[in-house]
Amino acid sequence: MIPATIGTVILLAVTAIWVYRAILVYLPGSRGPVLSATTIPDAADPGLVSVIVPAKDEQENIRSALDTLLAQDYGNIEVLVVDDRSTDRTPDIVREVAASDARVRLIQVSDLPPGWFGKPHAMHVGAKAARGDWFLFVDADCRQAPHSVRAGVNFLAANEGDMLSLWPVLEMHGFWENAVQPVAGSVLVAWFRPTWVNHPKRRTAFANGQYIFIRRATYEATGGYEAVKNEIVEDIALARRVKGAGHRLFNTVGEDLFSTRMYDSLGGMYRGWTRIYYGGFKSVLRLLGAMALTFTFTLMPFGVLAVSSVLLATEQITPLALVAFLLSAIGVSALLVTMRRLFILCRGNPWYLIFHPLAAVLVLTFQAGAIIRGLGLCGVTWRGTTYKGGKVISPGSKF
Repeated sequence: MIPATIGTVILLAVTAIWVYRAILVYLPGSRGPVLSATTIPDAADPGLVSVIVPAKDEQENIRSALDTLLAQDYGNIEVLVVDDRSTDRTPDIVREVAASDARVRLIQVSDLPPGWFGKPHAMHVGAKAARGDWFLFVDADCRQAPHSVRAGVNFLAANEGDMLSLWPVLEMHGFWENAVQPVAGSVLVAWFRPTWVNHPKRRTAFANGQYIFIRRATYEATGGYEAVKNEIVEDIALARRVKGAGHRLFNTVGEDLFSTRMYDSLGGMYRGWTRIYYGGFKSVLRLLGAMALTFTFTLMPFGVLAVSSVLLATEQITPLALVAFLLSAIGVSALLVTMRRLFILCRGNPWYLIFHPLAAVLVLTFQAGAIIRGLGLCGVTWRGTTYKGGKVISPGSKF
């Protein structure tokens, strides 16, 4: 009786929270500030923006990325591409673009110093060569809208902010990306809510390394990427340093400001999300807590609904079965209503919510992989390089 009572209380709490979330996501302002073509604030000319693009074997992406950056309607920019020991045509393509547009500069990294991870080092090198009062760090596989730079720098200038990071529009192709990506991302949204990140008195800090806008003065005052040189998830680590030092951190939804395809396979999703969860939660205890909450909130309502439905269908009608059925049915409905909103925001197809339980199982698998790495039982492999215990443990470092 006691376990059944505890289970009912837990189910009631989960259902109540999902109902609250379902209401909250449709309230105006629930996502915090939103940047789009129609919400760019007015600001006096903030000055030169240095756009820094780290690139490792990006011959398939770099030209398109540069085309979208050079098409910006904010004229006062320079674009620095940091080629981190590419073995393909990446530097040649950048040279071709730079020959026709003086705003583009190629910086080449020949080796990785001891104690550094690849991507933080590339961005550190780019920042040292930059001339702007503002730095915008973007990935080579991202595509920027023409107003992307203007929106970011004007937002920071108008709001007296120091660092801004945006949630992207996801390009998702095929079954696994459409079914799993929004669910995996929802874990980050739940833990790093933009309204919490934006609140100066809350400790919650988050950044998405695909788009980080930061004042040069803030970057230098907090140590920049040198201070997080051996962090596998350097973007969140940088955000923690910035907010921890009392600087104004913003995290907003970027409606159609930039898009990216994060992963193109289930294996890529496992490697990528394992790395993100491992670096984002920072400790095994937090990962265990995240895994427990992910199970409780994403799988348990479906499981209880299935079991209670079978009991009622086989005429095993008891007060407990009826309560479990009603609570789980309400909880699952509220969950789907909430997740439908998230799918739409990231340009996903809501019909893939049919596969939400499967996606939740895979997200739990990603979190379990992060726990294994947190225990030091194996390293994190990212872009061909394995990192373990804050060190590079494989040759030919990539980021």
